[in-house]
Amino acid sequence: MTESINWSLNVQVIGGPKVMASDTKEIEAYDKIEVTIEAGTTEQVEIQPGGDGRVQFLLIKSDTYSNDIEKLTYKVNELTTIIELDALQVFIGNGAVELLTKPPEKLVFTNDLATPVSIEILVGRMAIVPPE
Repeated sequence: MTESINWSLNVQVIGGPKVMASDTKEIEAYDKIEVTIEAGTTEQVEIQPGGDGRVQFLLIKSDTYSNDIEKLTYKVNELTTIIELDALQVFIGNGAVELLTKPPEKLVFTNDLATPVSIEILVGRMAIVPPE
């Protein structure tokens, strides 16, 4: 059974150009995950069962983001590349998800902020690996 994620984006430079886009991403399954990461801790969040190329949509939102001194970061799977979560992050389509280097099965969050953070993750995936 196919599911749909409708998305839209509206970006405007003050006094400058405006870019608007919207579309629907067809997926076969989705999960919405909510997790609290305590201050000074690291926590692993499973976002999909194994299999390359299944995640087609990934949204990561926090109620608090990194600042100039303290960091909220994550790693994909067991990779060493650390990604700073300093704003909402959205990856739409296989090409965008591939920017994460390896198909995400889990995210490992580290909260070096002084307070706990609440993180929402929305994952849209295919049940089987899409053809190339």
